[in-house]
Amino acid sequence: MTAFRRLLFTLGAALAMSAPAAGADDRFCAGVGYDDVPALMLGRVKADAGKVYFLTNGSKTNPCPSAAPECREKAYVVAGDLLVLGAKQGDHVCADYDGGKGDRGGWLPAAAIEPAPVETDAAAWVGKWKRVEAEIRIAWQGDGLNAEGDATFGALDPARVRRGGVNVGDFSGSLTFKDGHGSITDKDADPKDSFACRLRLARSGPFLFVRDNMQCGGFNVSFSGLYKRAAK
Repeated sequence: MTAFRRLLFTLGAALAMSAPAAGADDRFCAGVGYDDVPALMLGRVKADAGKVYFLTNGSKTNPCPSAAPECREKAYVVAGDLLVLGAKQGDHVCADYDGGKGDRGGWLPAAAIEPAPVETDAAAWVGKWKRVEAEIRIAWQGDGLNAEGDATFGALDPARVRRGGVNVGDFSGSLTFKDGHGSITDKDADPKDSFACRLRLARSGPFLFVRDNMQCGGFNVSFSGLYKRAAK
């Protein structure tokens, strides 16, 4: 790892440490990150749930999340929507919904969510997966899977492009696969290094879900998000 890239990683880690942490207040949910669960867990809104509204974070002055009307937000998910699931707080679960235009994190009533079926056939993971400003390619390598990816931050901003302000990131490594859940550590990094690029993955329906540890590229570069299979 170059000294310049390590500096970028250190700056990113410092900023992440300054952000509110779920452990600081167990009623705070801003979405699900790499460190929130040991494997990327997926859920699905139950068929009979109707509209399921996100709930506001709790604080010293309010009892949220709860079923109280003042806790309800305007955003909601509906039957069949796929979610990334994090920590539970009483009858609620911290969740992320990504409709393909960026994700929305917050509390949802756990009773309205069921485990989503995940793709356990390794062959079904093979292919090219894309989202805005990121691509992941998964292929057979010997008896296992290998994955590599490229991502940018700012490549869609003409002003950034003109001044050379686009940040980039990449990774490559074996994809450890078990029970429909995947994990990757970049092959060029020391596995014991806390700054090593790491990713967690899961597949459900036509989608590939990813969370990384924000150590896979320059400032603000992340592979986290919802991917769809790219046309060959």
